[in-house]
Amino acid sequence: MRTHTFATRKEWMAEGKRRYGDALENWKFKCPQCGVVSTGAEFKASGAVPDAMYCECIGRYNKEKGCDWAAYGLFDICTTEVEGMPVFDFA
Repeated sequence: MRTHTFATRKEWMAEGKRRYGDALENWKFKCPQCGVVSTGAEFKASGAVPDAMYCECIGRYNKEKGCDWAAYGLFDICTTEVEGMPVFDFA
């Protein structure tokens, strides 16, 4: 069941900027499977593409940090969606 729905990416981006500022490295997302909170800076340091931070657990890139969950996988447990697509919750 979705608890947060954003009709447009623009609305979602505005909420992220309100919470964390303009720098995507400061944005935080929580994996719905393992609960690990990660930042854009952690994804950048791991060599991942920046867009991965809202749809993949940091554990895909750093096994010590979390699991390998992805919002686009077989099972959808995300409670937030943007334009109909599941994404991880802001932390």
